[in-house]
Amino acid sequence: MHSHPAKGRLAPCPATSWATRMGKFDLSGKNVLITGASSGIGKELSRCFAAEGANLYMGCRPSEKDQLEGWAAEVEQAYGVKTATFPIDLASDRGPEELHEAARKAAGKIDVLVNNAGIFRYGSFHEIPLDYHDCLVRVNLMAYYKLMRLAIPHMVEAREGRVLNVVSAAAFQPTVYHAIYGAAKSFVQSLSEAVNQEVRGTGVKICTLNPPYTDTALLRDGGFPTNIWWLKVSGLCDAGTIARKGTRAFKAGKEVYIPGFINAFLHTILIRFFPRRVVNAISCWSLRVRA
Repeated sequence: MHSHPAKGRLAPCPATSWATRMGKFDLSGKNVLITGASSGIGKELSRCFAAEGANLYMGCRPSEKDQLEGWAAEVEQAYGVKTATFPIDLASDRGPEELHEAARKAAGKIDVLVNNAGIFRYGSFHEIPLDYHDCLVRVNLMAYYKLMRLAIPHMVEAREGRVLNVVSAAAFQPTVYHAIYGAAKSFVQSLSEAVNQEVRGTGVKICTLNPPYTDTALLRDGGFPTNIWWLKVSGLCDAGTIARKGTRAFKAGKEVYIPGFINAFLHTILIRFFPRRVVNAISCWSLRVRA
């Protein structure tokens, strides 16, 4: 059901010329590889990038193949950009390598890598099956660093490129009852910031988008409870809003972006004033299921 837009037809992007003058990253015509693009923040980011004129090379789990192909057809028709879909399991031994190879073959080159795919499970560490922990580490951690390692050398050679790692506000402190998820996010955050320093001066930049808890299938499928204190205070964010804000921050070159002043204050400033044991106790209290 894919439509094929006329060659060179791109959706208008009124901000492009202004953004270029202001030194912002221009997405028009760029080839973007984005994982986890069939739903949630990944889908909304693909919408935002397509609206900027980017061509999309989108990955998903094999079980979401039809869902992603339908979305790709909608994007082509709405924005006139090129798309290709890759239903590849990132948890498999060579999943990231297969995705990168297939996307480069289809696109010719990858200008922007968006690492977004993830899985989640709420529960006590010792009760969640080991196989699930292993799968989570493969998708949320190993796929991120492997795709970075595969994509960045080509970007450095081209003297231009961007990586956007969709991490989480959970990266900045321990996350009780989803401990492996938070630990994986902390790994990716640290890796992103370190590699960003290494590639300074090469034309390549590594950015992170760190949303708070967002209303997506990732949380719903992972059993994230609605009756915890933290949600009573903060609620769940909207994926479309997070993607729009994240895209603006990415284009502006913001290296670490936590949407919302309160969220940024809580996760990067306030926690520095408390001892670790207090931060950990607050995390446990605020994320525990309430009767």
